[in-house]
Amino acid sequence: MRDPVGKPVVIGIHVNENTMREPNPHIPWTPAEIAATAAASRAAGASLMHFHGRTPDGGVDHSTRTYGEIIAYVRAATDLLLAPSMANVPGYSVTQRLSNLAPNQAQPQTRSDFLVVDMGLAAMDLVDPRSGRFVTDDRVFLNDTRTQTELLDRAAELGMTPYLTSFNVSWTRAIVAHARSRPLPPPVVVAFILGGDEFPAAHPASVAGLRAQLDLLPVGVPVEWIVSAYRGSVLEAAEEAIVRGGHVAIGAGDHHYAELGYPSTPELVAHVADLARRHGREPATPEQARELLGVTRRATR
Repeated sequence: MRDPVGKPVVIGIHVNENTMREPNPHIPWTPAEIAATAAASRAAGASLMHFHGRTPDGGVDHSTRTYGEIIAYVRAATDLLLAPSMANVPGYSVTQRLSNLAPNQAQPQTRSDFLVVDMGLAAMDLVDPRSGRFVTDDRVFLNDTRTQTELLDRAAELGMTPYLTSFNVSWTRAIVAHARSRPLPPPVVVAFILGGDEFPAAHPASVAGLRAQLDLLPVGVPVEWIVSAYRGSVLEAAEEAIVRGGHVAIGAGDHHYAELGYPSTPELVAHVADLARRHGREPATPEQARELLGVTRRATR
């Protein structure tokens, strides 16, 4: 492993997911709120943002219009790279899942940089942290190989960089298989999503959970990777990622961080930026992130 000291660290933000405002009130829902969080996070050291469309009262909104408004507001406020969620509704076709993003790719002010592609299947049921029992028992997320392939094809057509997510090693092996079987321009961008105790579908939000993923990365496939944690703190794995030359995504949308006093996403970014600097790495600017993650080259093909 090359010495990562001096390599900028991309800090991504997960600003809202499908999270409500109890007990952490710092969850943006409207385009203006998301843009304000984006600008403050950029000032703290972020260079990339993932977000979900929400209604003014926090409901799910997969409309083309809402995503276009969010992106336009963010583009006017900051230069963050954008990796929004697709309309991931059970039973939707690829065309339907892209319906919130694809029409917006035609205009610079509403286009996204990345297409987030989940590279596997998972039981998405959550565990109640108080009782230890499952809250549901029938939530399945289906992303079969044909769907993965079609989404990778559409990413190229739309001028979007694939942002390949992995919950566990089977997903990572699928990513490697795709990279070896088709022309994915390097580097391959991989997002390792770890899970807290509430989310057993993913590797644990720990150093061990991250290392198990990293052990699967072959030498011959150029990868830039970023680690986050859903329903759990990413901070333990974040330090490991920084030391090993990776990148970090964090946000109040992923986890409330009660142990830190329910901070906002910009405050969490500042925490990761301080951690990175202690290990000799500065937060990447969005322009540096473009270069590191291969976005500029792909967007101009």
